[in-house]
Amino acid sequence: LIRCVAGGGTGFLVAAVTLSAVLMGVCGYLFLARSSRYSLPVVLLTYLFLLRYIRDFSLMCMETSVLLPLAFLLLLRSDSVTIDSRRNLWANGVLASLIFLSRLDSVLLLVPLVIILLMKTGRKGAAPLLIPVLAAVAAYLTANLVSMGTPFSVSGMMKASGFGWNSLFAGQLFAMSDPLGMRSPWGLYLFLLVLAFFVVFMKEKPRSAYASAIFLIGFTFVQLFMSQWRLWYWYAYPAVVFLAFGVPPLLQGVYRRISLSSRAESMVSALLLTVVVILSVYWGISYGRIPEDDFRYRNMLIAIEMNELLPDSSIVAMGDRAGSFAYFFHGHVIQAEGLAGDVQLVRAIQSGNLEEYLNDAGCGYILSWTGPHMVEDYDRWELRIPDPAQCRVYGNAIEVFKENEILRWPGEDLSVFLWRLNES
Repeated sequence: LIRCVAGGGTGFLVAAVTLSAVLMGVCGYLFLARSSRYSLPVVLLTYLFLLRYIRDFSLMCMETSVLLPLAFLLLLRSDSVTIDSRRNLWANGVLASLIFLSRLDSVLLLVPLVIILLMKTGRKGAAPLLIPVLAAVAAYLTANLVSMGTPFSVSGMMKASGFGWNSLFAGQLFAMSDPLGMRSPWGLYLFLLVLAFFVVFMKEKPRSAYASAIFLIGFTFVQLFMSQWRLWYWYAYPAVVFLAFGVPPLLQGVYRRISLSSRAESMVSALLLTVVVILSVYWGISYGRIPEDDFRYRNMLIAIEMNELLPDSSIVAMGDRAGSFAYFFHGHVIQAEGLAGDVQLVRAIQSGNLEEYLNDAGCGYILSWTGPHMVEDYDRWELRIPDPAQCRVYGNAIEVFKENEILRWPGEDLSVFLWRLNES
């Protein structure tokens, strides 16, 4: 729908980021709509951190921009569910189905929340809560089977590793160089993860608080022990959900014990409000500024240049960061890490036969953000796909040669390379 209205190219991106920002604003509004039950300092402190992270989520325009407002609305509605609220239950079932379709790992939120609601409503809640979700699951499995050759997510097949230890995510999560997560979300994520255990064992708490705490704990467990991929920061969305629904009741309990006077509360509120306003203005002014060395901007320029160089029938393989390049490139792009593709590509990567798959697909070029950066004198270079910095499970070594290097785009930290594939 957005593409029909805005067209392609940068117009679509502007429309998408605008919609994303609006939806994240809805998250903030929904948070404030439920905040009357909490003291003003509690609301302002929570909102300060919430504002910081919904800003980043909206800037990236990922699927979490759609998921978060839906999750906020569902959790708000879940607190008011009673055994007689049948219409409300059908609405919650539809919301749950949309949340599942927006991001599959949201099932880790939906399962505990649906169980909590069924414990309240009994059999009356089973049909309205479960039928929309099961219909969404069936539709997804069918569409994926037709388009991808498997009913399951190819991205999930690549990232899932069985039981193990995700050292990449653990390195992100337990890195304490940024303990409040103001430059990266993982420091705050770890702090919120600790708080989630306290919320689980609180005696009196809203259903939304309990569900969001279980979600954060469960999501972290799955990523640490059942995945082998590095996580980008929009994966921290369970912490955003818990921040909005789990932290306020916990802070409120602590705040009651402090028992500030009305004058002291007014002073604290005024101070926090001042901080919120100042940072809001600062983040608003800097919102959307992308540095020239940002990979998304560079990918656009590279794609535009390659459109002039290569025919539209060209097939280019690219590992990490392929999405923003593929959007602007006129030819065909194979996402060589398998996070987007079909089941044959996933199996080729898992079995170490990626190069054979690329040959069979008629791929003539490989574009990479990893390569001989600042190295001019080389005969051959071995590319590892997936990049070990992103995944530690699968490894495909593809040799490229200096004589087949067509172009390179030097950068301060990373250079981008284009080679002809399999010509020596």
